[in-house]
Amino acid sequence: MKTFDPWPVFFRREWGRNWPFLAGFAVTGILITKLTAGFTEEDLKNSKFVQEHKNLCVLQSEYQLLNLILTVAGTVAELPACVLKWG
Repeated sequence: MKTFDPWPVFFRREWGRNWPFLAGFAVTGILITKLTAGFTEEDLKNSKFVQEHKNLCVLQSEYQLLNLILTVAGTVAELPACVLKWG
């Protein structure tokens, strides 16, 4: 006896409900990609938004680096001075 496969029924029913969301998500992704693909390094240097968020990203990555080094080294005393100066 053949077992019932619910997936075709599920996809048919949910497609009617979810296609506007999926289409909007695709259009938004395409627009963001198109608008940001043409940025040059000069544009990024002049961007107020990028400059405001640049330090936050650097601090987060340095924090992750410090955690990684502490995990490997074990103690702060074993860290080089260049790693300790930012904190």
